[in-house]
Amino acid sequence: METESVGVQTQGGRARSPGPPETPGVALSGCQGEAKHTGRMPESDPAILLRGVDFSYDGGNRVLKKISLEVAGGERVFILGRNGSGKSTLVKILGALQSPSQGACFICGIDASDAAVHGKVSVVFQNPESQIVGAVVEDDVAFAPENQGLPSPEIEKRVSWALEKVGLLHKRSALSSALSGGEKQRLALAGALAAGSVCLILDEPVAMLDSEGRVEVENVLRDIHASGTTIVQVTHRLEDVFEADRVLVLSRGMWAWQGRGEDFWDVAESLGFELPPLVVLGRRLSRKGVPLSLCHRSSQTFAQNVVHAILDSLSPPGQGGVDEPPRSPRSSEREEAADAGPPPSPFFEVRRLHYSFNVSTPLETKVLSDVSCIVPAGTWLSVLGRTGSGKSTLIQHLNGICRIQSGEILIGGQALPQSGSELRDLRRRVGLVFQSPEVQLFSPTVREELAFAPKNWGCPEEEIDARVERALESVGLDMGYLERNPLLLSGGERRLVAIASILSADPGCLVLDEPTAGLDASFRKRIKELLQGLRRAGKTVVTVTHDLDMALEHSDRLLVLDRGVRMCEGSIRATLPALLEMEASMLPEILQVSGMLWRHGVKAPLTWNVEELCRGLGL
Repeated sequence: METESVGVQTQGGRARSPGPPETPGVALSGCQGEAKHTGRMPESDPAILLRGVDFSYDGGNRVLKKISLEVAGGERVFILGRNGSGKSTLVKILGALQSPSQGACFICGIDASDAAVHGKVSVVFQNPESQIVGAVVEDDVAFAPENQGLPSPEIEKRVSWALEKVGLLHKRSALSSALSGGEKQRLALAGALAAGSVCLILDEPVAMLDSEGRVEVENVLRDIHASGTTIVQVTHRLEDVFEADRVLVLSRGMWAWQGRGEDFWDVAESLGFELPPLVVLGRRLSRKGVPLSLCHRSSQTFAQNVVHAILDSLSPPGQGGVDEPPRSPRSSEREEAADAGPPPSPFFEVRRLHYSFNVSTPLETKVLSDVSCIVPAGTWLSVLGRTGSGKSTLIQHLNGICRIQSGEILIGGQALPQSGSELRDLRRRVGLVFQSPEVQLFSPTVREELAFAPKNWGCPEEEIDARVERALESVGLDMGYLERNPLLLSGGERRLVAIASILSADPGCLVLDEPTAGLDASFRKRIKELLQGLRRAGKTVVTVTHDLDMALEHSDRLLVLDRGVRMCEGSIRATLPALLEMEASMLPEILQVSGMLWRHGVKAPLTWNVEELCRGLGL
């Protein structure tokens, strides 16, 4: 349904942000200045106001339809919606980066078309790499205040204040390129704060980060919000709803629902969302009479309260499942099937691989150190590890993008080619899909994109159309996409087209870097099912992922890297103990809960699967 307006949900008593050090004549905190920039706006006026906003890229198809919105100062609002629902377009309008086709947008009383608004609002996108402009951390943070023409002493104050706010003051002289993914996103936030912005518009700010980086950024955002900054954040992570003052759901360019964060869970499934496993567990406990509230300020505190509620409800302590931590049913089936016959021959063997950037220079950096692993043919290997652990560098060796410096890689028992026609044949045999599909999509239509590889490999013309149609069908897209521009598709559709462009060459192995990052639940599900189907068809699949749930639930084997060193490698059962040594906040919430229960002596299954845990607890 379409909702014409979304009212203000006031946050009574919330302090306003003190902001960076004040400069005479420059308003830095609160929503100061009316539309004509004279005097002070009343405190009751909204920080963000949209009135009847429409937007169309081509003058015909409306991406946004009659969007109205009020956000109170100091409020934290989350916007949910499927890929293609208009969220990114709305972010650009809220951040004054795009003018609406119809309607109006005001930020702190200033029309978004007025250049003065850029001192009030900043946008932080999901990929921090696209926002960093300074080679050195402090230079990057100084970029906005320098462009505002502020005096040098004031710029220095703002830079120091913003870096301290995001926990990067000790790295002010570091190279921006040397930061981890989480640090780069915190740097982007520091730049927004140094600009004097009192409203932050965030487009999936943690989508491309590992668990450690996500936790870092989420902690900074909590601190920024607690000081009174207004935050509007687009997300696909339903766990983020725990942090929300208010939740808005966008569907086909219109509001489908709005309300308090704690009320969202009652309507989530009717709106087409799949409840997070932790919420499913909480509901099962509530139905069993275990007192538990969904009103929490983070998924971490909710997980801890779930554990405490279970412990309090058990009498005598220690009742529950089995004496040994069982395997996941799905991983058990896969391992038992593998044990039933002869082990598959290796598709890849990596032996003592070493790799460094900027070799023989003062900037030489070790990326991989003595890494070895085996990828059996027809299996799915997930490569895990924090940002900067060497995962992408490793997989780029597998089809020859990175040349071997030291060590050895075998493919089908033969040395991995490094040059000439053999290297060309390798790239036909091993397809690589990058994390950002935009970097490998270049043709004006989907048809030409999918036909490029078969043509490049010399396929007969009469075979190319059949390959294109088979590849498109294999990723679940209909023939109507063939004449569309791939760069004008939604994020999920672009990811599927990028995969199809590799499948049209019929490789024996598909290597994917973060295939589900930044996608909504429906597209994540489609890609997981696609990869499962490829494995069933005998293809070898290698994924780099921060999605531990996907890795544990669907992979045959795991390889865990840390700072370029192999921490563990093998079946799910063999690697689970090493995973449990990781910081709890980096694990799937259900695995956190089952691990905490196990350590408290509860004989519940040690699992990441919510249904298995519920059965073990008798829920």
